[in-house]
Amino acid sequence: MLRSRLLAVPAAALMAVGLVSCGTVQVPAGPEAAHPVCADVILGAPPEVLGMERQETSSQGTAAWGDGEDTVVMRCGVTPPGPTTDMCTRLADGQGLEVDWIVRELEDGVFLYTTYGREPAIDVTVPRSASPDQPSGAAIDLAQVVTRNIEATEHCVGPGDEV
Repeated sequence: MLRSRLLAVPAAALMAVGLVSCGTVQVPAGPEAAHPVCADVILGAPPEVLGMERQETSSQGTAAWGDGEDTVVMRCGVTPPGPTTDMCTRLADGQGLEVDWIVRELEDGVFLYTTYGREPAIDVTVPRSASPDQPSGAAIDLAQVVTRNIEATEHCVGPGDEV
């Protein structure tokens, strides 16, 4: 059994992710999007994720990459997850940067990655169509901006781990 945290995602947030209006991706802000660290996260977000170019978003504390249904969205300032049995995994970017993420598969083949043990929390939605073979690639692409701006205070714990 994993000791990790549960993410409560408002249905409206998920429905709005990836909708484009006048060239702007419509994304609801997280409740703590005005946190000063979120400004640094968004300013430091990479110009590409999964090889897709960054797009303009409608809300503070958000960034998006791609077009239409293939849009990957990052939101800073989401509610930190509470205890859960959802999968929690540590993803490394190949340069020594590691981030613990709670991973949930939502309806319609969308994956939701939420940072674990970091405040403010960040979530990343990745449609399977954006990366059919490795949706976690988006979370890996964002490891540097997460680790550079938000220190880990907790880590995923699984069976056999000492607490």
